[in-house]
Amino acid sequence: MIRVPVPPLGDYESGRLFHRLLQLFLRDLKEAGQPVGRHQYLLGGVVQLHEPARAEDGGAEPQQPRCACCRTPYPCRTVFGVAVSAGLPIPWDSPAAVVPALRDAGLEPRPGGEVTAEHVRWVRGWGAQRTAQGSWEIGIPVDRGEVETLAVPDDAAMARYLAAAAVALGSPYPYGWVEDAAEAAAVRPAAHEQAADWRERVRVPYLDVHREYGAAAGDDAS
Repeated sequence: MIRVPVPPLGDYESGRLFHRLLQLFLRDLKEAGQPVGRHQYLLGGVVQLHEPARAEDGGAEPQQPRCACCRTPYPCRTVFGVAVSAGLPIPWDSPAAVVPALRDAGLEPRPGGEVTAEHVRWVRGWGAQRTAQGSWEIGIPVDRGEVETLAVPDDAAMARYLAAAAVALGSPYPYGWVEDAAEAAAVRPAAHEQAADWRERVRVPYLDVHREYGAAAGDDAS
């Protein structure tokens, strides 16, 4: 059974498999029967720029691949952020197992933050403690010093939570922002023109063949 390799990745072959599984996963983030979306295609193109590259020193021992664009360990911050935010099923077994990949991507905890088998202290002031039953309780500061408690069932769920919190994308402009009407008007005609062009391009065989992929409508599978 093929599984998503767990970063940090020990060799180029693992990096290549991670990359291909991520791209297939992104391809399937639509309903079956829908055409490939323009934004989906553009995201795939960006991820492709950050594909893994073989080690350059030609050593005999397997080495961690590098990002072909960033030259940092693969997956770089861009690929790691996309993979985690999109929900790629990376099978981490504990929060501590996530930390090396976060460090490779330049995502360190706040000063004094740490991750152990029993507790987590991370950015934005939140922390988590493992219970005797194996679940985790996360304390998240809210308004006026109050702390909201969130429970996750096990180590794997806590690992996913930690990764998501570390790469949180926030709200990219203009979503959730006050936009400038003149700036929006400056690009809108060209955007509408490109949308019309895409409606024709998406019908070509190499794109239209992917229409069948994706989740069935109403599919609750995760």
